[in-house]
Amino acid sequence: MDEIPVLKFGGLTLQGLRRFGPDEERLLENCRQQETLNEIYRLLAERRNIARAQRLHQIARQFITPICEQGITPVVVVSAFDWATDKLSQLAACISPDPSPREYARLLMSGELRANAALSITLEALGFAARSLTGREAGIVTDTGPVDGVICRIHKGHVLELLERKIVPVVAGFQGYYYDSNEQRDEVSILGRGGSNLTAVALAHALKQPDCVMLSNVDGVYDKDPNSFDDAKKVDEITAEELLTWDPFPDVIQREAVEYAVEHGVNIWIRSGFDSTLPGTLIVCKT
Repeated sequence: MDEIPVLKFGGLTLQGLRRFGPDEERLLENCRQQETLNEIYRLLAERRNIARAQRLHQIARQFITPICEQGITPVVVVSAFDWATDKLSQLAACISPDPSPREYARLLMSGELRANAALSITLEALGFAARSLTGREAGIVTDTGPVDGVICRIHKGHVLELLERKIVPVVAGFQGYYYDSNEQRDEVSILGRGGSNLTAVALAHALKQPDCVMLSNVDGVYDKDPNSFDDAKKVDEITAEELLTWDPFPDVIQREAVEYAVEHGVNIWIRSGFDSTLPGTLIVCKT
């Protein structure tokens, strides 16, 4: 099998560390100059979208297009923009204390669909062919039920077709589909929290790749949260067996993704989504 880099971008990585761009300090004063709350909302939305667009261009130029320029076509997996899933889940809770699992899944999956379509537009604006894919279009089959799905298999045909045509598949993480025996039709499903990690590992395995890369807001696995502890130490390499004993388990990677990687022999890199020169941490899952 040819080299097919599988890259996964987390929500904060996609969003950027400054939600409203480099001039956040001046934004409060700009808001005070608006006459109505609606004008303030429009201003904030505009600034956020500008910041997101700038960040997506940074991601594309730093991590994706250099691979394409080598004649290699990567597979890209994205999470929803930071906070998007929380906001959508909160919306469902405000509407109903017990929303339909089917509709809840469809609401939450919209976060990843915004992110992967936006990144695809970015890549095309830079002159590289890209195609946003839902989990279903990427062939990710889960077990029965719309919520907390478990990946059973992947029909990789469409992804391979795009790769052969040098089109970058930008896959919405956290989602797939299953066959609903009651309705006798396919229905969409969402994975557990952090499921975009699992999407990336499963795609790497389906494409017979030895590893996948998770691009995060930290540059590797630390013995404690580096955003909270100044004395946190980064681990250059760790076995999955050891990592799975950690309590608490590090937030930078989903436990289920590591377990899946161990079962299917896919190593995981955790690297910075802000500085491509940093080496990151290798989680050795393949024995």
